[in-house]
Amino acid sequence: MTDSPWTPIRRMTLIGVVLLEVLVAFEQIAVSTAMPTVAKDLDGLAIYPVVFAVPLAATVLAMVVSGAWADSSGPRLVIITGASLFVAGLLLAGAAQSMTMLILGRTVQSIGGGLDSVALYVLIAAAFPDALRPKVFVGISAAWVAPSLFGPPLAGYLATDVSWRWVFWVGAAFAIPGLALLLPAMRRQQAAKREREATSSVRRRLLAAAGAATGAVLLSLAADRALTSAVGLMAGGLALLVVFVPRLVPPGTLRGGHGIPSVVATRALLGAAFAGTEVYLPLILTRQHHMSATAAGVVLTVGALSWSLAAWLAGRRISHEDQRRLARIGLVLLTIGITGAVASAWSSTPSWTLYAFWLIGGGGIGLAYSPLTVLLMGMSADDEQGRNASSVQTTEMLTTSVLLAVSAIVFSGLTPHSHVAAFASGLTLAVVAALLGVVVARRLAPVAADTSSVRPTTAGSLPS
Repeated sequence: MTDSPWTPIRRMTLIGVVLLEVLVAFEQIAVSTAMPTVAKDLDGLAIYPVVFAVPLAATVLAMVVSGAWADSSGPRLVIITGASLFVAGLLLAGAAQSMTMLILGRTVQSIGGGLDSVALYVLIAAAFPDALRPKVFVGISAAWVAPSLFGPPLAGYLATDVSWRWVFWVGAAFAIPGLALLLPAMRRQQAAKREREATSSVRRRLLAAAGAATGAVLLSLAADRALTSAVGLMAGGLALLVVFVPRLVPPGTLRGGHGIPSVVATRALLGAAFAGTEVYLPLILTRQHHMSATAAGVVLTVGALSWSLAAWLAGRRISHEDQRRLARIGLVLLTIGITGAVASAWSSTPSWTLYAFWLIGGGGIGLAYSPLTVLLMGMSADDEQGRNASSVQTTEMLTTSVLLAVSAIVFSGLTPHSHVAAFASGLTLAVVAALLGVVVARRLAPVAADTSSVRPTTAGSLPS
């Protein structure tokens, strides 16, 4: 077997994974762009937050199911089911005649996306040996560049000049070839005979996922509510998160234990800090610096391009010690980028400084994100890859949701008094998350392990 990823099966697998990731990226960016038009057309502005909250809960549940399913049966059926539901959901959402139908379509789409997001990690672990996985995850990072550049204007054009329905239908057309490219790898990949996880254990994890997702939704609904209802929603949401989140993550994650627990915690904090910053940057540039929406959106493109370049550089390092070092450096750079962005809350700050600092921030997440994924899959036993992939993605999604919910509550409370304070507070919460990530990242190495490497997980790799 050659060590090149460009053997026929691996090349098709890589292209298929990247194509599906491009689709997910486009849908995420395009739907966010088109949703105000959709809600207005369907007379659903009153329940606008539900369009995002319900699919979020569905995604978390699907990720838990996907991890257990992929570990017990292999990723093939999970990916096929997920892609089918993703396409069906897009078609349903595009044909929606009411907000209820739209929410149903988005929920089906999210279930499919949640199933695939975890199962694709398991397929990558099976199809590529440990030394080649950094290059695969570079491709996944690069898949976000084109949607970041062309997604918003394309979605805006479709929504205003054609029909917002095509924002969903275009994505459905691209899912089919992406899935077809993965079929050879899924046929060749022989899932090891594994003992199925006890049904009671799976049910407990599903219950925990439902509870945690509900908690995140309640927090997100607390923003811009009357004080009494906001306090009730916040208390209920936090209580559910405190009870159920510990049941979804590897033991030791909440205290940043060495090895896999700290990888899961670091990825969650990294993703939350980045997302918690990007939601404010275009708004700051339009409100505080009076820039056009197009010019303000360029800051997100700058971050995406910087992420892609940094991820390419990270992919050239294959040892686990290099991966850990890159993750730590990336978190420091992200912290610097977000901290510098806080100054843009003041209109007197030159707007170009925000672009410069977000160039640093994008580079930071680009250096750290893929290495953390590579470390996780390299540390995971073959029969734990699905569960651990589920844990890292579920934890990141919940952490991001909680950070955005808390940020929205604070932002809503401060906006009537000071726009500067409101924007600065949102970015400061992201800085705190990034700093916590810097601290936890010091414990990425497993206890008593050789710091230069971790046992490669090559069992089950596809023949070339």
